[in-house]
Amino acid sequence: MTDSHMRRAFTALSRITPAAAAVTNIDDLLRLVTERAAALVEVERCSIYMREERANLFRGCVGCSKGSPLPDDFKRWVAGVPADGVTREVLETRLPVVIANARHDERMVKSTVRHWHIRSLLEVPMVVDSQVIGLLLMDDVDRQHEFSEDEVELAHCFADLAGGLIAQTLTRLELQSKLGAAGRQLNALRRATAVDERLSDLVLAGRSLAELTATLAELLGKPCALFLPDGERVAAALPEMAPEGSVPRLLEPAVASLPDVRDALIESEGSRAFVVGPVPAAGILHRHVVAPIMLGEELWGRLVVMEHKTRFTGGDVVAVRRAATLIALQVSSERKAAEADWNAGASLAAELLGGGSEAAVVRRRADRLGVGLDADRLVVVIGSRSGAEGDVPDFRAVAAAFEREAPDLTVHVTALEGLVAALVEVPAGVDPRGFAAAERDRFEAVRASLAGAARLVAGVSAVRSGPDGYRAAHREARQVVECIRRYSPADGPALFIADDLGVGSLLLSSSDSKAMATFAEQTVGELVLENSKADLLTTLCSFFDNMGSIRGSAAALEVHENTIRYRLSRIEELTGLAVMHDPDAQLRARLSLLVLQLQGRLPSGVATPPPALPTVAAVADLEVVPA
Repeated sequence: MTDSHMRRAFTALSRITPAAAAVTNIDDLLRLVTERAAALVEVERCSIYMREERANLFRGCVGCSKGSPLPDDFKRWVAGVPADGVTREVLETRLPVVIANARHDERMVKSTVRHWHIRSLLEVPMVVDSQVIGLLLMDDVDRQHEFSEDEVELAHCFADLAGGLIAQTLTRLELQSKLGAAGRQLNALRRATAVDERLSDLVLAGRSLAELTATLAELLGKPCALFLPDGERVAAALPEMAPEGSVPRLLEPAVASLPDVRDALIESEGSRAFVVGPVPAAGILHRHVVAPIMLGEELWGRLVVMEHKTRFTGGDVVAVRRAATLIALQVSSERKAAEADWNAGASLAAELLGGGSEAAVVRRRADRLGVGLDADRLVVVIGSRSGAEGDVPDFRAVAAAFEREAPDLTVHVTALEGLVAALVEVPAGVDPRGFAAAERDRFEAVRASLAGAARLVAGVSAVRSGPDGYRAAHREARQVVECIRRYSPADGPALFIADDLGVGSLLLSSSDSKAMATFAEQTVGELVLENSKADLLTTLCSFFDNMGSIRGSAAALEVHENTIRYRLSRIEELTGLAVMHDPDAQLRARLSLLVLQLQGRLPSGVATPPPALPTVAAVADLEVVPA
């Protein structure tokens, strides 16, 4: 290379050096190089191929032809393939190669010659530290160009200088990229730290899951939601200005069950946090970060954050993963607090109903828990129909069932004497006399929602107050349970309240069940043999309910008094019971009807009133249930 060639090449390159310092994309520099090389050597077309990671293969990057850029598909072309003898020679010699007649030169790839209409070609290596980093290809479009030695030397000098500039620019861009990535990573870590600090403060303050979710949405600027494993969404929050419809739906059952979403979730199972989507086929048009919320080995739920306005960064994923950990901590704390409340409440309920502690000790414990011992309460006792303790549910499951089915009631649940007892407070402003009957359906819903409900029965006491009253209510509810066990068949009624049975529960709970069933059958069995006799049963119950008043029964049933007299006469004919005049017959009839009621044999709509004398209150303190 002569000094003249070197000066001319240096002068040409110096015209693009200032611009090279400002480029942010290597293709921008390569485009300047091709344009300056084409002008320097005075050819119509010039292109640059840069080395790929694979050895001796060069990918087309940029090019110009008569002042215009080459089409985008130029990037698909590769130099250095086995048939490319020109490039092989350039790599071996590190020197330019001139092809005078491309159509007949065996070193050329024929398909390339035909596609680009090459007649002659100058291929020049760009060598940096003895390594060919790229190739400059020059020619005239569809016509011969006889490259002189001067042009070849000039191109050679320019290629060497341009190679150095390109290598320096690549190094600069790589360093800038790493610096930018480091900066973004630092910002992401700062953001994740801010999320961690804010959420940690909320967890320490005992804030709700809804507040944690709302704070996370605010900090990340993205919609967030909490899902249980079954797809139930327990909390959701949107950042400011986000549309209402942007709440994450990814784990809703209808969406999560779609094949594309299901496969993506299964593939990422076990990850601490992973990205899903978009899944257009499932209507999921944004990416989501999903982080499992683990309580030890238990999957409690999943935190889902949806991409919104800006793309996810590594810091977002870290923040979501950390947020899931903090939410798990909050859930665990709430569980432990709830369990502590259950245990404290269960312990107090056991002392109140069992009567094993001194009154002063019980009152002090009640005061610490904020439980007033003068409040009106009733007792619900749940046990197995068979009497087997193994079939009785855990008291915590019963407490959870009350919370689920009757969240407005204040209930303390405990396990006591092989049964589960719930002490239920009458809400302020509610008439205690009608409370048990009004809540019958919800008490039944609690029983029916428990595991193995078909094997469970429940007895509900009357309303009492004070420790002595609560113990009496507990005995009363146990007596009701014992009556159900003795007389109700496997598919019979499973819940009664004390007012259903009245004082009869004292007798029935301690009597021979077979003898009492036979007694009831012989006494009033004739009245339940046919549906046509339902009016007689209704009249008999109404007669008892109205304290033996024919006039009161007639008014209650909206019939004539003579109709009542006729029906009572028919009852006496069928059963031999003179219920209008004989107190003994009335008692026998009442007890028999109670047995039929427990057996579930009374027609629908027929209710059996409790005996009027003696009253329930008068005998409630008697302990009749067998040990």
